[in-house]
Amino acid sequence: MTLLIDFKYMNKLLGSLFFLLTLAGNALAQKNYNASETKYFDLIHTELDVKPDWQTNHLEGQAELTLKPWFYPQEKLILDAKGFDIKKVVLNNQTVDYKYDGIKLEIPLGRPFNSKETIKVNIAYTAKPDELGKIEAFKDLEYKGLYFINTDKTKPQQVWTEGETEYNSCWFPTLDSPNQKHTQRISITIPKNFTTLSNGLLKNSKENPDGTRTDTWVQNIEHSVYLTMIAAGEFKKVTDSTFKAFEVSYYVEPAFEKYAYHIFGRTPEMIKYFEELLQTKYPWQKYAQIAVRDYVSGAMENTTATVHGSGIQKNDNQIVDNNDDGVIAHELFHHWFGDLVTAESWANLPLNEAFADYSEYLWANHKYGKDEGDWLNFTALNQYLDEAEDKQEPVIRYGYADKEDMFDSHSYAKGGRILHMLRNEVGDQAFFESLRLYLDENQFKNAEINNLRLAFESVTGRDLNWFFEQWFLKKGHPRLTVEHSYKSGNLSIEINQTLDSLNDLVYQLPLQVEIGTEEGFTQRSLFLNKKSQTFDFQLEDKPTYVKIDPNGYALAVISQNQSTKELINQFENSKSAIARFKAFKEITSEEASDGNISPNPMFDKTKRSVALKALDDNFWKIRELAIHKFFDYDGDDFLKIEKNLQSVIRIDSRSQVRAAAILAMKNFLNPQNDLLFRNALADTSYTVRAAALEAILINNPSDATSLTAKFENIDDVNIFSAVAGYKALQGKAEDLNWFETKIGQLSSGELYQTMGIFGSYIISADLNTQLASIPFLKDIALNESAWYGRFSAAQALMLLMDMDEAQAALKEVFSAETEERLQQIYSQIPLN
Repeated sequence: MTLLIDFKYMNKLLGSLFFLLTLAGNALAQKNYNASETKYFDLIHTELDVKPDWQTNHLEGQAELTLKPWFYPQEKLILDAKGFDIKKVVLNNQTVDYKYDGIKLEIPLGRPFNSKETIKVNIAYTAKPDELGKIEAFKDLEYKGLYFINTDKTKPQQVWTEGETEYNSCWFPTLDSPNQKHTQRISITIPKNFTTLSNGLLKNSKENPDGTRTDTWVQNIEHSVYLTMIAAGEFKKVTDSTFKAFEVSYYVEPAFEKYAYHIFGRTPEMIKYFEELLQTKYPWQKYAQIAVRDYVSGAMENTTATVHGSGIQKNDNQIVDNNDDGVIAHELFHHWFGDLVTAESWANLPLNEAFADYSEYLWANHKYGKDEGDWLNFTALNQYLDEAEDKQEPVIRYGYADKEDMFDSHSYAKGGRILHMLRNEVGDQAFFESLRLYLDENQFKNAEINNLRLAFESVTGRDLNWFFEQWFLKKGHPRLTVEHSYKSGNLSIEINQTLDSLNDLVYQLPLQVEIGTEEGFTQRSLFLNKKSQTFDFQLEDKPTYVKIDPNGYALAVISQNQSTKELINQFENSKSAIARFKAFKEITSEEASDGNISPNPMFDKTKRSVALKALDDNFWKIRELAIHKFFDYDGDDFLKIEKNLQSVIRIDSRSQVRAAAILAMKNFLNPQNDLLFRNALADTSYTVRAAALEAILINNPSDATSLTAKFENIDDVNIFSAVAGYKALQGKAEDLNWFETKIGQLSSGELYQTMGIFGSYIISADLNTQLASIPFLKDIALNESAWYGRFSAAQALMLLMDMDEAQAALKEVFSAETEERLQQIYSQIPLN
């Protein structure tokens, strides 16, 4: 599973909306129903005949499960079956009585069955995922396994599933545990104009007399229950003709059919790259990817059939800003790490997610170069470190309070960085050979962290227990202070590890140091294994700079004392984008030389000079950061800075940098810039167009109405935000329908991103418009699939409740129960 939006790919709403989502109060997870009963049986095969009903949001189902006891004879079978109507249970062709509490289905077997006997149980049932909240244990349920997307709010009619962690038992009875693997046959009956997708291969498609069609999908290679999926809707299937080894296909809404190759088209190259890297062929029969509406996660690696949120669907004007290779690589890599070899328990989730997270770095480094790879690695490291300020747990943790707690930056970002350090520890060849052995020895099985350690030890011949114990099984990270000095030809580097009640472990840690000289720079390797260590290097001349961990590969907080002169030399001479980025941030910090906070650091001549140089840096992120330093600048060298920013808008290769330059200049009050902004309205990038539109509209030009009319129907969240920002200031009643229509088309993440603009519009509007907006907001607040979408609408309603005139009307519209529910939604956002 991919962390939602952008830990990775909004700055991952706090780094990761998915992490927030897992903290949002999932009662099903909080109850953490013990699946210990499942260990007594082995699920062998599942056959499902299902028919979704969009009128009731029910799923009519017929399930046949083939199972056998593990070892000990068993006299009853207990299945996970959440919120069903159970109609009939047949055991080995005999109708039997059963016990059912809405959560577990208990079936007496009539006699003891031993491990050499199989049983078949047939269950006729109705799944009612939208009604799970009627069960006390599930009243605050966030996930529900099966999701109906209907035709209201201009969204297309779809149905899709999300099984991780243990939510597939919300739509079929099963043993819902990651260590249960089965083969399956799923027949799904849908309107004949719909396209379906499931695991494995489509074996049969039959039209029925009632205008429906039944598609039968067969997955004949065993995989974990949580990886089972179905999806159906009006999708266009695009088969990638560039790949011949097996079917690679992309399922998109009709409007995006012509962009499917541009969205997903690097997938075949990724498959070949990962196969070569891992020395292991892709192990499944096909690879499909589908984009669905209102998806509740970032993406999900269901075996042979990855599900993405609709945000991955982009036209060429959006793809130019940023493709989604990271999430595509992440879910594909899971098909080795997670699907082929699956974590034995949720405690071992990093065996799935750390590898998938690391694959994003592998692909970025391979496809787009070292700077892009290192930036991704550095961003992920800081995501973990941000989380670690409030939460520190072992990466592999058996004592979690809630299995959903495992889906955090420890399992993902920290886990991925540990793998990179392990690679540096053993070397590239041994690292990938060890991964090959791990996959080979554990294929189609479940694994624990020790299986990975043993594979590395078998290949390298080294005892790596210290590494796995230190990084995977203990919490925290090293905190280092670094001082360096030069005297009489000797460079001395002193490194101290901070030990206290928060962390008393002395880490063993390899480090790189980059030493700048007049002739260039050199890199040396260090190894820490003591609380305090000093490293000496003989140098003929005093170094121009000394930088510990120049590439940002160390999973540590490093405090190093460097002079401004050293930092400038590091910025100007290091080949590492991360070292230059760190130096630039330090040089241009808001702290003035006297220790006070400067109103604008660019008023300092030295800082301003470095920032101007940074506008020409080879790495676009540094150029973008430099531009942010000049937002609304009005000091010395103004004309020079303005000229440089104008040049960026005209010629910079990255759309994000061009857009940043436009926004930096929007308040410069130079009429000549208006022409530059208007030319940018034709940029290939929607992000640049949106920035230009915002910059033009901020001055309320005479043609503002015609400009907004030109852009108001473009389906892009950035352009919507620019147009909506202008309309919000006007507060015109006639714009309410436009707001509601456009917002109704947004994903939950985009709702969270833009609902504040709608809130501003409501405050600016007259009372009648405010009241007219209430049913729309109420519907989102109570019914949006993801909590952060509901929260954003509840937040807007709370704004109205603070306004006396609107408050009285709200009291008439809402029952006390509804108001209480809205308050509950509003208070759900986790701020810790």
